[in-house]
Amino acid sequence: MKKLLLTLILGLGLTNYASASHMMGGQITVQHVSGMDYRVVYTAYRDMTGIPIAQVASISFMDSLSGNSFIVPIPYDSSVTVLVPGVEEYVYDTIITFPNFGSWYVSYQECCRNAAILNMTMPGAESHHFYSIVQIDSSNSTPVFLNPPIVMAQENVPFYYNPLPFDIDGDSIAWSLDVPLSNNGVPVAGYVLPSSDSLVPFNMDPITGEITFLPNMLGNFQVSVRVKEYRNGMQIGEITRDMQLIVVQSLNVPAVLMITSNSAPFNGKSYTIAPGAAFSMNITIFDQDNQGLTLAGRGEPFGLASNPATLNVVNGTSSATATVAWTPNSSQARTAPYVLGLRVSEQYGNLVFQSDVSVSLKVGLGVTGINENSGDAQLTLSPNPTADQFNIQFVSKHRVMLP
Repeated sequence: MKKLLLTLILGLGLTNYASASHMMGGQITVQHVSGMDYRVVYTAYRDMTGIPIAQVASISFMDSLSGNSFIVPIPYDSSVTVLVPGVEEYVYDTIITFPNFGSWYVSYQECCRNAAILNMTMPGAESHHFYSIVQIDSSNSTPVFLNPPIVMAQENVPFYYNPLPFDIDGDSIAWSLDVPLSNNGVPVAGYVLPSSDSLVPFNMDPITGEITFLPNMLGNFQVSVRVKEYRNGMQIGEITRDMQLIVVQSLNVPAVLMITSNSAPFNGKSYTIAPGAAFSMNITIFDQDNQGLTLAGRGEPFGLASNPATLNVVNGTSSATATVAWTPNSSQARTAPYVLGLRVSEQYGNLVFQSDVSVSLKVGLGVTGINENSGDAQLTLSPNPTADQFNIQFVSKHRVMLP
């Protein structure tokens, strides 16, 4: 990671191109370090069957008030992560010094999209446009996604994925499905959500962030998620994640996950914990195909600076187990729930199927039910993991079928 002192360039365009159809998606986040120094991270997801990814990404910055702009070339880190067989994650990051306070639009653009994508009119003619909006004020950071994408879905098997939107500053955040962007931030033409069974439409839960659908068509689909950041009722930031989802046909029989707990409802996905009470949750996974199973956990409770939750995992073939344990203290009580995600990965031949289980943990006394607004065209303000918004209780079945 390098620190770059920026030279302000006025009137510089925002468009940067590199020829490629290997790109599957990405996102940009901006995290405060100290003073006017911020860490800018562009994360890219690559189809390994495509051409090599660009070694340097030219990230554009523009202040929406003054119009001042500049471009910073950022090389990717030498360490590359393979998310699943055939898909790599590249991270381009550096520390920059912003020249002034303001609302900055940070973006990167690359051509072209996979021509095989089915849910836009002419995907091969569209570019990828990634961006974030950040309020530079010597302390603020953009929201982030705690979970990487899930890129593989199985036809006719329920799909569960939670990007786990989170804001470290405690600002309120609202998330929704969005339309992928092309040249200069223009929405791609003819976009529709990925094809799903009519009884289980493609949906993103406005409270937990969980994305669900029942794939009924094979092929490549593009998905975009937008997270808006609010402070004192005013929007101050925004990030998006663009990702490609591949629906495949497979004889894999999904694993079955069971949850039990020492707290009511004992076998649910939403719990209320009294400060000082020891909470434990046991997860058991069975796979009748006798495939290799792994489980990972992410979410705010695991990342708390003091008194974090713990996750102990025993992975295996045909079965796996895990235990979440947490004894929250009084300073961690609040009305907004803590959301954690448990991701199960199942190896089937040369494919890896993954699925997320979202669990809501409320620390405090008493809960109040709310009704969710299911309007597709509305952006619903949701309780941020670190903000005090309103009380929520979820009740769900204890057996979850996993792709």
